[in-house]
Amino acid sequence: MAKVTIFLASLLLFFTIEVKAENLPKEIQEAQFYFLIDADTKEVLLSKNADVRIAPSSMTKIMTAYVVFDQVQKGNVSLNNQCLIGKDAWHKSGSSMFLNYGDVVTIDDLLKGLLAVSGNDAAVALAESVGKGSENFVTLMNLKAKEIGLRNSRFKNPHGLNEDGHHMSLRDLATLAIRSNEDFPQYSHYFGIPEFTYRNIKQQNRNPLIREHYDGTVGGKTGYTSDGGYGVIGIVRRDHRRLIAVVNKAKTPNQRRAILTHLLDYGFDSYKKLVVFEKDQEVANLSVWLGNGDQVPVATNEKIAFNIPRDKPLSDVKVSVKYRGPIYAPIAKGVKIATLVIEVKGYKNFEYSLFATKKIDKIGDLQKIKRVLEYKFHNFLNKNFN
Repeated sequence: MAKVTIFLASLLLFFTIEVKAENLPKEIQEAQFYFLIDADTKEVLLSKNADVRIAPSSMTKIMTAYVVFDQVQKGNVSLNNQCLIGKDAWHKSGSSMFLNYGDVVTIDDLLKGLLAVSGNDAAVALAESVGKGSENFVTLMNLKAKEIGLRNSRFKNPHGLNEDGHHMSLRDLATLAIRSNEDFPQYSHYFGIPEFTYRNIKQQNRNPLIREHYDGTVGGKTGYTSDGGYGVIGIVRRDHRRLIAVVNKAKTPNQRRAILTHLLDYGFDSYKKLVVFEKDQEVANLSVWLGNGDQVPVATNEKIAFNIPRDKPLSDVKVSVKYRGPIYAPIAKGVKIATLVIEVKGYKNFEYSLFATKKIDKIGDLQKIKRVLEYKFHNFLNKNFN
């Protein structure tokens, strides 16, 4: 197994303000359900009971919005579509954007009512208009959940009010938030609307990050039911980093806010992000045997970035390439031929696939004989005269 060491002279290093976080804050230690993830690298920084199936309450509405965004992107509906409000939406209990029976409202305004003020009436109206009925819409929610890999989620309604069999996990909620931004970045602004007015009734977004102007807030979604307690998803971007924190089953809104902000503070203050290689950036040139070139360049097919504790010096990071070499030609462009190994002393190791960036053809028989003879002659000289 050949090994190539990569020097990190050009390593890009991003980090936050130096604040020591030797121990988790009391609010996090006492919490029962929380999850903190880097949305770009998919690294989980902190978690507790991340895969337990619990009531997601109004955080369900992120899936409702996801299905609507998907239908808009497919051209099945438009944000400007006019929706006639029926009795089911008008009578829906709980948080409301105050729809009236017979109102005509655009999908755009219903999305604002859904995500900014958590309108249960808006959720029912969207389900009826976009899904041609709530039952059909819930089927779409469950199909999408399976499609995007939510393993502990099952939906029975589009609003999140208590119902047997309606559940999500914190990991699934974070995954859904990530996919919403990645799949529909053009609609991410809906999650950060600070207030919304309908029928001259102004309501504020309940998200504590938005209300308190937490630095870098992109948005998120709150929730509350008797089963789920107080929950929230917070999405924050700072200095090339995007963190998502999820809290559920908090006892009070203040406890929810405290856990959420402490989680995000911990993530930004206790970790720094290393960007080692950009997507498709050449990493190394590897030896080739019996090819029309002596070397083949390799690159990653993804951005190589990860978080490490902020007290780790760059000297603790070792980067190398493992491959069976020399590599015999022919080599097809795009084929995996090596592994990038990153070792962080006293922390953890990371591995990424490396792919050939160009085609290497096999040389002809005469050239092959010549190359083999040259190789044997070279070895003979080294053995007998060195």
